[in-house]
Amino acid sequence: MQHLDKQLKGRALGLTYTFRKGRLDIQFLDSDQVFLLSWEKKGNQVTITSSQSSSLPRKRVEVLRKISSGSEVRSISIHAQDRLLKIDLSHGDELILGAYPSANNVYYLSGGLLLDSFLKQDELPPISNNWLTPMDELPTSIPGTGVTHTQLIAAKDGLSMDWNNNSIIFGPADGNSEMNVSEFTIDVLKHANKPKETTAASLQKTARTVLKRWKSKAGKIESELVDARTWPELKQKLQALQIGLAMGMSGTDGLLTIPAELSPTERDLTIQIEDDVPLHKAIESTAKKIRKFQGKLNQLEGILGTVKGDIQALEQLSDNPDDNQLLSFLQKHGESLDRSGKQQVDRKPYKKYQSPGGFDILVGRSSQDNDTLTFKVANKNDWWFHARKVRGSHVVLRTGSQAPQHIDIIAAAEYAARNSKAKHSGIVVVQYCQRKHLSKPKGAHPGTVLVQQEQSITINLD
Repeated sequence: MQHLDKQLKGRALGLTYTFRKGRLDIQFLDSDQVFLLSWEKKGNQVTITSSQSSSLPRKRVEVLRKISSGSEVRSISIHAQDRLLKIDLSHGDELILGAYPSANNVYYLSGGLLLDSFLKQDELPPISNNWLTPMDELPTSIPGTGVTHTQLIAAKDGLSMDWNNNSIIFGPADGNSEMNVSEFTIDVLKHANKPKETTAASLQKTARTVLKRWKSKAGKIESELVDARTWPELKQKLQALQIGLAMGMSGTDGLLTIPAELSPTERDLTIQIEDDVPLHKAIESTAKKIRKFQGKLNQLEGILGTVKGDIQALEQLSDNPDDNQLLSFLQKHGESLDRSGKQQVDRKPYKKYQSPGGFDILVGRSSQDNDTLTFKVANKNDWWFHARKVRGSHVVLRTGSQAPQHIDIIAAAEYAARNSKAKHSGIVVVQYCQRKHLSKPKGAHPGTVLVQQEQSITINLD
């Protein structure tokens, strides 16, 4: 802490920016040297680097822009209980870096009030006013993994580097107390003793994330429904355009007026048109939009009802102490969770097989995986298969630019049939098309697709 105070005190605050997820960089400047203090969310650690010139990443984003211009470092302090580092600036400003166990963020305060933070989702937790000055004795609770209390006390007298053994020496080297290493990580800010989350806490955290996503999805669907329900007004506009075209009318100042004796509403009807678009083109685009809205209306209403039902069920299960029911519900709705309720990592969203012609056949594992397989893994020219009108896995036949043989089509269709709810029915109709003929309705549940240019094949599983 003494070293930080010595190096940073009196320096002007320069650019505050980020160029990597979870990392904040803060420049401290004077006439001949630049110190860069970097805070990493992962590990909750601070690194300080010195150089003669400022070298900035090309792709960077400036953050904490509310900090007063011309701020200078007044002092450095560490909290006596929590692992916090505080930088006191001029104008009554403060930067608080890393707060364990309450939070894990960088906060900017002015006059004791929180004005900004690096990670926007966190609020400043309650912090007691128990700060240690650089001259205070460090309590034994402060040191983190790998750094002893004795070493930290010795660090007051300086740090040096043993280049042969690639290690930092705490205390003076040959009577020289100056620091001669370019970078030093303050281990006291690391999460040395962070408690592991319980299964219940991990599940509840996942449930809150899923609930937030579903509510956002419901909002998007409701917004789309507002547009889709305007099709009767569009139909009236279409009729006016057709009358205008038949009667050889033209618009004036972007408006087309149909007199009452010709209007479908039996009164003067004025609609807005584009001056540079012919009426027959406007008729085509309006008719297409009507068909689109009519087709989406029933589908979106059904999806919205399902999503709202799922939201209600998840809210009820979140209040239920039975973790197994909550875990099972989330897994059935496409969340890839392990038994502790955490998201699974390093897991492919599909199982892979080979077709007789040597092409890969990829079979989705869950509804969420089906989406990933179809819309992120599959190429636009690959072939997509799914058992018609029943729940089941999406299957992708990876052909790239090559044309599959009929025997490859049959093999992929069999996997789609066997990985569906109809697998015990004996005969299954499988729909298929190229991936480029698929789309997904906005806000639809995982695994839902719209199929165009559909083909079908009947598979006899007996």
